[in-house]
Amino acid sequence: MPELTSNPALRSLAAYPMERLHALKADLRKRGVPIHDFGTGDPIEPTPAFLREAFLRAVPEVSQYPTVSGKPELRRAIAGYLDRRFGVTVDADREVIPTSGSKEAIYHLPQSFIDPRSARRGVAFLEPCYAVYRLGALFGGAEPIALKLRAEDGFLFRPDLPGRVPDDIAARIAILWINYPHNPTGAQMTKDDLARTAAWCAERGILLASDECYCDVYGGEPAPSVLQVARQGVLAFHSLSKRSGMTGYRQGFVAGDPELVAQYKAARAGFGVAPHEPGQEAARLAWSDSTHAEERRQVFLAKRRLFMEFFLEAGIEVVASRSAILYLWIRVPQGMTSMDYAMKLAQFGIVISPGTDFGDAGEGFARLALVPTLEGCHAAIDAWRRAL
Repeated sequence: MPELTSNPALRSLAAYPMERLHALKADLRKRGVPIHDFGTGDPIEPTPAFLREAFLRAVPEVSQYPTVSGKPELRRAIAGYLDRRFGVTVDADREVIPTSGSKEAIYHLPQSFIDPRSARRGVAFLEPCYAVYRLGALFGGAEPIALKLRAEDGFLFRPDLPGRVPDDIAARIAILWINYPHNPTGAQMTKDDLARTAAWCAERGILLASDECYCDVYGGEPAPSVLQVARQGVLAFHSLSKRSGMTGYRQGFVAGDPELVAQYKAARAGFGVAPHEPGQEAARLAWSDSTHAEERRQVFLAKRRLFMEFFLEAGIEVVASRSAILYLWIRVPQGMTSMDYAMKLAQFGIVISPGTDFGDAGEGFARLALVPTLEGCHAAIDAWRRAL
């Protein structure tokens, strides 16, 4: 047998939260318990037919490697989307990179911009959070830095407030991740909040990376983009997964500072992550159309209203969930941990994510991803009533 070692980053990781949910659901199926799955954020509404058809039409007779830059017509469609949606003008050739969804682009960023030998190799992220910010930092040889969000602040980040980010920690940060509308809490920054954060990063020479994958599944006022308030030193990450029901198509983009885009594009040539061309054609149409995205948003809003009424009736507190309507962030009953509550509901076939799946700052909370159909949500509420 070869004498193999493992990347030390592996030894510092717990099981990826989604894998634990898969194992739990497999056990429920084995026991014949009907499953109401609010765990993984992967909605089951069909991908719009015009996008599926575009994908099939674009399957070539001869398959060849796609380019890291993507097709020019896709980049132009992305630029058009940013203009219509945010009033932001970008150069489609110098300020946009199509990606294979946002997850890989988030994961690979530290490998492209962090020197593991540097004293300043921190990748900061707002906890509770998506696990991939930490994973990308660890496997990129960076220092993961969790900045804890607080319920009393509405899970909003204000780095400019005195003492919010101590000077010794700020001095170690090379990349700061923000994510609004926020997963898992649904909190939302205003444009002024984004501007203050961008200014704070600019003063310290920090690359500001903004994960904006939920900006088109919002409640209330349309969610803003960091590109509306800053460009230099900034990258915005977008995805069609939730907006257009294209999780399996793996289509997204990065846009922002042209110097950062050029550096990231050069690094990505060796990663093998260029999006496949049939998906690019479907993505071109998706970014060019807002009607289907609005129809999906209305579906999520209907599911949200249903659960908000039930939680009010049941005395379950919904915290912070103002904008990212795919998720509801609830406080668990007093005297129970997040995992206790998740396991209790699982006995009734209701699968939720304990808040600790998103970091220690999530203790005391749980996340529901509103992925079942509206009919499925009604059935889940009936099961939840039995659990109560």
